[in-house]
Amino acid sequence: MPLRLLLGTVTALAFHLMFGWAWSVAGGIVAGVLGRKRGWLAGGIAVGLSWGVFLVHAFIVASAPTQRLLDIIGGLFGGIPSILVPAITVLPGVLLGIAGGALGSSINPWVTPPLTKAMLHFSPRSLDSQNSQKGS
Repeated sequence: MPLRLLLGTVTALAFHLMFGWAWSVAGGIVAGVLGRKRGWLAGGIAVGLSWGVFLVHAFIVASAPTQRLLDIIGGLFGGIPSILVPAITVLPGVLLGIAGGALGSSINPWVTPPLTKAMLHFSPRSLDSQNSQKGS
């Protein structure tokens, strides 16, 4: 589970930076494909974590302006406490990740057999067995 979360988070961060926030769903798809069970959960955690990383980065780089922005956004949305605004901001990322993870785990049966076959074809053990068969 940790490997698919790591790969999903890194993919979501990369796609978010390169193509925009909507493409971070790719991290959820990756997390879902890598594990068939509870892919939706892995996708939600991976993409939510990547969106949380962006929020933490904003606080580290410019904490005072970020806090002021959260106060303003909270005021605009009916006096929501500024501490809840980051959680509300990460929620769409989690929902994108859940959708991507569900999609990824549903396409897992079509993706896994070709990948497994390719990995077995190029694994060192299969190359050794092919070489020993050629020598015989």
